[in-house]
Amino acid sequence: MRKNVRWVFVLWVMLACACACAAQTVGGGTTAASGSPGTATASPAPQSAGVDEPYTLKRGTNEFGVWGGGAFSATTVFSGLHEDEARDRKFAIAAFRYGRTLAANKSVALQYTLDAIPLAVAFGNITSATRATPDGALVTARRESTYGFGLTPLGLQLDFANGARVHPFVHVNAGGLLFTKRVPLPDDTRFVYVLEGGGGVRVFTSERRAVSLGVRLHHISNGNRAGSNRGLNQFVFYAGFSVFK
Repeated sequence: MRKNVRWVFVLWVMLACACACAAQTVGGGTTAASGSPGTATASPAPQSAGVDEPYTLKRGTNEFGVWGGGAFSATTVFSGLHEDEARDRKFAIAAFRYGRTLAANKSVALQYTLDAIPLAVAFGNITSATRATPDGALVTARRESTYGFGLTPLGLQLDFANGARVHPFVHVNAGGLLFTKRVPLPDDTRFVYVLEGGGGVRVFTSERRAVSLGVRLHHISNGNRAGSNRGLNQFVFYAGFSVFK
């Protein structure tokens, strides 16, 4: 699992550093000398983010949204499943999003995010069945769809070009999913950990509404709690809609 999540840890560090930088720059004022010699005049305090730009996220802004997407196949680029185990797999997911802007200026905005996932479907999941025969129990493997739900409450999203109609962004998320059957292999567990990292663009259709398009590397693992723990890695393409208040 450590090899599979190293990239997520790096993204978490990058976003944490960005959070610290954004918090330091928001609301900071400067003074400058002007006028006649010996007279110091304080320059006007900088306007808060979002005063002049209608598409600016400000500190304390809440986001309420929905998003959904899917993966057309599993990947073995980041180890995890073997080639034969990753074959013929697909994935679909739908979620409700809550976000809150933690820090922002005219360049970037950092959000905390929480996704409630009412439905996740792992197509082509490998399960096992045991059948009694005259020679003893016979265990066979088969492919079938497995359904789950869960929560990813540990999320950070960093928007760039804050104030523009189009916000490029990067994000990381962590949480868990509970499936009806063991995922992704018969010797794994029904409850799995989820780690995600990716990016995309947020396009504002009005001052308080936006659509998002993105891709995320979605990792599922049982955290070495059972079985071989070969993780399921998939590139999930998704779209969403959000309202800001």
